[in-house]
Amino acid sequence: MDWRRAKSVLIVSFLLLNILLGYQLWIEWRERLNTTVNWTSLPPETIQFMRENNIQVDDNAKIPTETPNMREISYTFKQRAEHGISKRKEIVSPPETRIVFGEELFKVLGGVIPELDKYALDQPGSREGSYFVFNRMEGGWPMFDIHLTLFYSEQRIRAYTQDLIEIKPLAGAKDQQVLPAAKALAKVIERNLPSGSVIKEVRLGYHGEIFDELEEQVSTPSWRVLLENGEEVYYVNAISAEVTVEKSDAPANP
Repeated sequence: MDWRRAKSVLIVSFLLLNILLGYQLWIEWRERLNTTVNWTSLPPETIQFMRENNIQVDDNAKIPTETPNMREISYTFKQRAEHGISKRKEIVSPPETRIVFGEELFKVLGGVIPELDKYALDQPGSREGSYFVFNRMEGGWPMFDIHLTLFYSEQRIRAYTQDLIEIKPLAGAKDQQVLPAAKALAKVIERNLPSGSVIKEVRLGYHGEIFDELEEQVSTPSWRVLLENGEEVYYVNAISAEVTVEKSDAPANP
């Protein structure tokens, strides 16, 4: 037997096997991205950056594909939520928490909480065992800075705090097509996310810094990127692509 030749054949065989296994792993990884969230819509260099920095994606996360025409909106506060347990408005007959997941919410609390039909549950912003967060909706999109918070314990909703606003005309505002979510997310991933981050949600809505000294506030179409750790929130202006980073806005004394 020609041992030198046999040795060469074994080496080549193992090399081919390693290449095949590596290719299969790559295919499985791409299929996982594609079947769960279509992350292949991201630029190749972003996907490579994610692999190198161990940036992962929650199995339930998705990259939205819509790019609607939206415009900046203006509003004034009629009421601002106040922090602290003593500032919460108690609910006299506390309903069960299950109503927030069905159609019973407005039926049960519509006569207690003003303009309740204008708010929608923000599940990622809520905290299990403590409170549910709702966002004020405008034109079908959430206003990430305008909240209704329902506090609960022992499976019953006990109290709430609420921002109430009035939408105002904004001079010069015009509809513009928003930046695609994939482009917004790629920018956040490559410039802002620390290694080991896990992306939990990407969602389109309205966001804008609130200035206490101004009566009229402005909110801009923005992509919100949430991480699994819940410590920071990333907003990408869906018109200018500017990125802002904020601490998670959790109610005080939950």
